[in-house]
Amino acid sequence: MTPRVLKPLASILALGLLAATPAQADMSREEFQKLVRETLLEQPEILREAIIKLEEKDKMAQQQEFAKQLKQQSAQLFANRTDGIMGNPRGKIEMVYFTDYNCPYCRRLNKSLNEVIADEPELKVIVKDIGILGPDSVQAARLALAAAQEAPRQYEELHQALMSQQRVQTAALATIADKAGLDAKALQKTADSKDIADKLSQNLSLFRSLGLNGTPALVFPDGTLIPGAIDAAALKDLLKDKS
Repeated sequence: MTPRVLKPLASILALGLLAATPAQADMSREEFQKLVRETLLEQPEILREAIIKLEEKDKMAQQQEFAKQLKQQSAQLFANRTDGIMGNPRGKIEMVYFTDYNCPYCRRLNKSLNEVIADEPELKVIVKDIGILGPDSVQAARLALAAAQEAPRQYEELHQALMSQQRVQTAALATIADKAGLDAKALQKTADSKDIADKLSQNLSLFRSLGLNGTPALVFPDGTLIPGAIDAAALKDLLKDKS
C-alpha cells in the first residue's frame, strides 16, 4: 500500500487509540504521536489487519457497484441489436466481450474465443468495440461498428481480419476491409457518421460504468466478470456452468 494511503490510515488508527483511552486526550501532540508510533512498532499486526480490512471493504464496494450497474445496463449490454456478434447470433449462452484491436491481450483472448466457439454451437459473443489505445484504435473500432450496422453477417470476418494484425493502423483500414469482402469506401462513410460516434461513446460509457479500466473483459448475464485474457480450456470449464 502506498504512503499516501498509509498516512491517513495511521491517522485513523491514532483516533481509534484516542477513543479507546479518553484520558489520553490530555496528552501533548508529541506524546500522543510517540504513543501511536510505539504501539504500531510493538503491534504491527494492527496496521496489517487494518489494511486488509480496508482492501476488503473497497473490493466489496466495487462488487456491489458492478452488480448494480449490470442490472441497470442489462438491456444495453445483452440486447442491443447494433453490436457485432461472434459465434451463434441466436445462441443460448451469452457473453459480452469488451475489446480493443490494438490490445495484445485481446488478440490472445480472441484466439481462445475462436477455439471455444468452434466447440460450443450455443455460444453468442456480443462484441463491444472500444478504442482506448489511441487514435488508430478509435478508427478501427468505428470501422468495426460500421460493419456491425451495415453488414452484420460480415462483421465477424472483419473482426478477425483486424485482430490478425500485429498493430492496426488507420492507413491500412481500407485494405483490411476490402480483403474482408466489404466496400471500404461505403463502410468508411458510415464509420465517420454521428451514429457510429454515438455508438462508440455508448460502449465506452458502459465499459466505465462497470468499473472496468482495461481490455479485454468478458461479462456474463449472471454477473461473472473475467478481466484480462483467459485460455480456451479455462473458458470452456467456465461455460459448463452457463449452459
